[in-house]
Amino acid sequence: MPNSFVGKGNLGTSPTLKTIRVVNEDRKVAEMRVFFDEYQYDEASQEYTQSGGFWMQVSLWDKRGEEAARLLRQGMRIKVEGRLREFEYKVDGTEIKVPGFQIIGDEVTLCLNRLESITVKPKREATEGATA
Repeated sequence: MPNSFVGKGNLGTSPTLKTIRVVNEDRKVAEMRVFFDEYQYDEASQEYTQSGGFWMQVSLWDKRGEEAARLLRQGMRIKVEGRLREFEYKVDGTEIKVPGFQIIGDEVTLCLNRLESITVKPKREATEGATA
């Protein structure tokens, strides 16, 4: 069973859309780096201060990836839900392999506190002969 992940953070980069060949099929994937921060309330100053956090690579596949690449920009605050995946990579200039982690995103939503406006697409027209 995969590990579930849910976190809020800031996009460190705008998503990059790539086409990847997977089992004789071309698939789209959006890749982005997100800083998942942590805040604590300071009684003395009566303010929240950042107390930690971590960077994580996030991948969104297919239609969700295409939409993320089209809409999301560096600095936006998002909530990511997905699966934590472990992999190995070589440290630059060495043969040493170390573990790394990434999130395979199932859902990404915008946190509204940093938005100034939103434009919504027109409602899709019902297809002829379709029943409700």
